[in-house]
Amino acid sequence: MVIGGRYLTSQLPTLMGNPQNIRNLCIMAHVDHGKTSLADALVASNGLINKRLAGRIRYMDSRKDEIERGITMKSSCVSLAYNKDEQDYLINLIDSPGHVDFSSEVSTAVRLCDGTIIVVDVVEGVCAQTKVVLQQAWMENIRPVLVLNKIDRLILETKLSPIDCYYHIAQVLEQVNAYMAELYNTALLGKTAQEIEKYQEAERERKVSERERKASESGATNSDLLFSDWGIETEDDSDLYFMPEQGNVVFASAYDGWGFSIHHFADQFAAKLGMNKAVLNKTLWGDYYITTKGGQKKIVGGARDKRKNPLFVTLILENLYKVYDTVVTRKDMSETVKLSEALGVKLPMSVAKSTDTRLKLNFLCSSWLPLASAVLDMVIDHLPSAANMTEERAMKLMCSATQRFDTLPSESQKLKDAFMKCQSEDDDPLIVYISKIYGVQRKNLLDSTSSGKKAVATGNIGLLSAEEIASRREEIRRRREEITANGEQKASYFIAASTGERQLTPSEIEELQKQQDKMAEDREKAEAERRKWIEEEVFVAFARVYSGRLKARQKVYILGPKHDPSVVLAQLGDGKQLSEENIGEFKHIHICEIADVYLLLGRELEQIEYATAGTVVGITGLEDYVIKSATLSSTYTMPAFTELTLNVTPILRVAVEPRDPRDLPKLRRGLKILNQADPCVQVKLQDSGEYVIITAGEVHLQRCVDDLQERYAGIPIRTSDPIVPFRETIIPPPTVDRLNEAIEGENISQKKPVNGDPLGVVEVSGHYGKLRCRAVPLPEQVTKLLEEYQDLLKSISKIGAVVNTSDAMDKKDTHIEGSVSVSDQGNTMKMGSLVQALENREKINQETFAAIQDLKKKLDKAFKEAGNEWENAINQIWSFGPHGCGPNILLNCIQSYPRPSIWEKSTSVDSPLAAYDTNFVTGFQIATSAGPLCEEPIMGVCFIVEDWSIKPTDSSNEDAGANSVSSGQIISLAKDTLRKAFDKQCQRLVCAMYSCVISVTSEVIGKMYSVIGKRQGRIVDGDITEGSTSWNVTTYLPVVESMNFANELRKSTSGEAVPQLVFSHWEILDIDPFWEPHTTEELAHWGEKADRENLAQKYINSVRRRKGLAVDEKIVEFAEKQRTLSKNK
Repeated sequence: MVIGGRYLTSQLPTLMGNPQNIRNLCIMAHVDHGKTSLADALVASNGLINKRLAGRIRYMDSRKDEIERGITMKSSCVSLAYNKDEQDYLINLIDSPGHVDFSSEVSTAVRLCDGTIIVVDVVEGVCAQTKVVLQQAWMENIRPVLVLNKIDRLILETKLSPIDCYYHIAQVLEQVNAYMAELYNTALLGKTAQEIEKYQEAERERKVSERERKASESGATNSDLLFSDWGIETEDDSDLYFMPEQGNVVFASAYDGWGFSIHHFADQFAAKLGMNKAVLNKTLWGDYYITTKGGQKKIVGGARDKRKNPLFVTLILENLYKVYDTVVTRKDMSETVKLSEALGVKLPMSVAKSTDTRLKLNFLCSSWLPLASAVLDMVIDHLPSAANMTEERAMKLMCSATQRFDTLPSESQKLKDAFMKCQSEDDDPLIVYISKIYGVQRKNLLDSTSSGKKAVATGNIGLLSAEEIASRREEIRRRREEITANGEQKASYFIAASTGERQLTPSEIEELQKQQDKMAEDREKAEAERRKWIEEEVFVAFARVYSGRLKARQKVYILGPKHDPSVVLAQLGDGKQLSEENIGEFKHIHICEIADVYLLLGRELEQIEYATAGTVVGITGLEDYVIKSATLSSTYTMPAFTELTLNVTPILRVAVEPRDPRDLPKLRRGLKILNQADPCVQVKLQDSGEYVIITAGEVHLQRCVDDLQERYAGIPIRTSDPIVPFRETIIPPPTVDRLNEAIEGENISQKKPVNGDPLGVVEVSGHYGKLRCRAVPLPEQVTKLLEEYQDLLKSISKIGAVVNTSDAMDKKDTHIEGSVSVSDQGNTMKMGSLVQALENREKINQETFAAIQDLKKKLDKAFKEAGNEWENAINQIWSFGPHGCGPNILLNCIQSYPRPSIWEKSTSVDSPLAAYDTNFVTGFQIATSAGPLCEEPIMGVCFIVEDWSIKPTDSSNEDAGANSVSSGQIISLAKDTLRKAFDKQCQRLVCAMYSCVISVTSEVIGKMYSVIGKRQGRIVDGDITEGSTSWNVTTYLPVVESMNFANELRKSTSGEAVPQLVFSHWEILDIDPFWEPHTTEELAHWGEKADRENLAQKYINSVRRRKGLAVDEKIVEFAEKQRTLSKNK
């Protein structure tokens, strides 16, 4: 039984008070696999929308651009009530996007959930984004269930036979399980033996308790589960996989409103066939068939070998095919009526007489096999409740991957029990996590006194009842009568007096007219202000309560991402509590009073008094304190939640500016709000003064620009062309020319002079001393490692492994004490607490020590595999760049300056160069952050410093101070010299590349190849999907060539090809930006002029032109006088 939407609010205290009956889940899938249609069916079960509109209205998509494009762009939540086995359940359902540009929205949804529904289109199979969402669910430790959707397409579009349909579905299911096994094996190989043993023990305990619970609910005895005589395996391998016989798979058509699990048909056929229900649960899916040998029905295995139809085909698919054939294909009215009676469905006259066969099919199938019941039953049986959080997940939420749980203060460690208990008593600590902030119009906020008067709360989306229409007509008639009466009064005014009546003078009439006009104007202004107030954006925090009770107008601590409870406890000391007076000392903690708490109902929000543990709610009043995500708690000992795992890299950027310069403050305010409201977008102020928006892709960029212009800033803005980042690098001298002819023998350079120094060594001698260095390409594997471990390289720059001067090491404790003002506020902190806090911080750093050593071993191995010239390079690394964590290396090969490498702790070095060590590294960072080609960052380059000496100053000279070398001069020397060394080598441009996965039919695959080739793309993989005519093609496409790619591809293929673009890697564009024909073969082929367009030079010039740098291009290419057509005859 399903509880209607209108009764939902009154039952919330009961439903929210029992976390065992709360399920928090999200729907995840590849784009266009049917997530929102499935959500419609579940929402219709609560009466929020009409069941006939489910699958078509897309209730969870409320944005205008979502409706126009037909894709989901944001995560939205709706709270549903469901009754199963006479128990009421509260289900917080989150619909997430499937488009790759909005993967960050999926991350915000997954963090708040305990389980997920994975939807797979059985025609397209496992697509790229399907693997991404499965990986996200695995990383967040949430349990998935599977919905195999769009089975109607196998019947109507591909027209497969029932047996072929079964094998196709089985193959798709096998693909999903194969990827789950891959995730399991990958995670298992990354764990130690102790972690594996602990994980397996926890899994065994959980499975035993799960089996006991299911056995007690079903009431089955052990004798019912013995099938050894039939050859059925009874071993429970693992619940890692999706297995229909376990009940964690639903077969569905969300568009037609039907769905079922194996258990549904096992209940129906157990009595008809006279067989045990548990037996049918085990055999309805698999290679089993019914035999009647010996006059007794038996279920035996080996259906495929004996060319028998499996039970799934005989009992389920053939019945489904008969329904579709009768209703849709043959459109037999009399047979449809008979079929409905056989299925126990009564067709209303309006449906029976309708000529819309899909409407008949929807009503018949949704009544016979209701999709909402099948999915929600599976959710309740197989997904954990809000109170069943595992210890491993609780620790993962409190600690990052590089931090041990036992390094947290004891007060913080005790909060783990609060996560697992999920209680809402008065003495339980409040723990809330906000995954994102989003804007809604104020008119969509229903307060608790509205009683759901809006159409959405009564189940009539956009429709008015007859009574409401009549009342509105009466109101319009009354207003018209008032206007007419007022007009008559304006014509003639009379004032009664004791002497009789007299007509008003023209001046009095004019005065009364002015007063009435002023009143009308005031009313219009008030109405306009009210409309503006109603349509204002109110920012709602998307949050989950993990422990305690969240009330409206409650004061809570807002903990920033860098909040460290050990430091706070150390600074407060014993017996002192944090208060509003001394909270200003801690920049990562704020005290805030929340405004209201709302129940999320999709497009609407219903105000509630409080939210208990385990619920997903909306919170207002936090927009001034929260950026993107935050942790709320009643105690400051709660560590901040770990950061969200975003599977998409922002790569596409545009510069924005207001059309009217006076609107610049509004633009700044709008950019601030956009940065808060979007979990993936990045807003930056460039050195040039431009405001830049960095997004994940073209669709995401368009959405951000529209939101900024229409909602957040509210002003017309001007955007630049999309700004695509590049990188600069060097390569070894090529051995072949552009015609792939070897540069040797007669085919040698005819124009290009041979470099005097084949190593490209640059030596500078002058007033500051002497510097000798060269640039060489880094081995490819080393560059990949440096890119992969950028976050770890950042950690190296913050902890003791970074090279520091001996003085800085000696003053380490003094610096930390000074940062908390120990000398000025000695009574504020106990020294013992400070020492304990520092020890905890050292433990945290030690946690990353193993990862740093592992990275060092991998780099050493990569250097050794690259050749003998890299011998001992690992111990000569001076710095990484740019920003201390980039894919470039500075090597110290100076014989007279044996400084420690970046892996070692600093020691005092008796050398005059030690004083300028930091300055030289700064010059290296500047040089690598902007290369000479187009001022883009350098990557994959190793700068080897072979000699460096400083000219000694004569201390006896009076001008010694003036002649001494300053730090700025050393920075300039290092930067200029390293850039010269880079210029000496063969330079190349590095392009950002998209990995593009395209689903396309065989008829238009040639047109797709044409579009990809035009945009410098490269086909990587292409394979036909078995059982269909569609291909899955994987290509690499330069980001710079991807603008409007999706639209062009859709136009060329008549909408048959749908691309999914996600940033993949950086790739060297193997074209010399300064190429001219110089070998014998090239001169013979192109001549000396070589008018062919240089693609690398084109990209470089576009970047230099955008940055205002000098561009070396000819304004007039051919100076001959142009002849007119008439003279050309």
